[in-house]
Amino acid sequence: MKKMLIILLCVVLSIGGSALAENNAKTHMGTVNMNGMFELHCSLPEAYTLSEIDNTEMQYTGVLSTENSQKPMMYISIAFDDLLAEVGRLNDLDEESLEKIEATFREENEVDISYRETAHGTKLMMVKEIEDGVSFVDFYTIYKGYEVEIVLIPGAEAENQELTEDQIQMVIDFLSDLDFVETAVQQ
Repeated sequence: MKKMLIILLCVVLSIGGSALAENNAKTHMGTVNMNGMFELHCSLPEAYTLSEIDNTEMQYTGVLSTENSQKPMMYISIAFDDLLAEVGRLNDLDEESLEKIEATFREENEVDISYRETAHGTKLMMVKEIEDGVSFVDFYTIYKGYEVEIVLIPGAEAENQELTEDQIQMVIDFLSDLDFVETAVQQ
């Protein structure tokens, strides 16, 4: 009987421990409020924190970083663009409009462009480029006329200035739950 209670206790503790780990991952959220228009939500990678740099009525800038300067950093930029004022999401654009946006990324450097979709159905343009021996990956989307960009760069003290596939995958994984949430206050 005692053996059965010990086994049952171990099962309960292992389930509870994994539930705690799952809840911990889900509660480590990054939230950006765009002046009552909408909020951007996503789980942050482990050990990363979101720090606001600037927040005005039409623009937000922040950085996702960790204390480990070997790990990559991510800059977040959200800015309203009058030319996109009528665009609800990147998903809504036709091929010709997408090509025009892609051309803005191709103006200065050779880039590799692909597309992903989040679990909430948000289309993301992923732009890989190398400039002066340093690699960057730009994740781009649109929401209600706002251009949303998350730029992944190597850490300040990274030995190699090229991003690894694992580092890029880390961002793809955390952006998979990227969600735009309507706020109660609308301007």
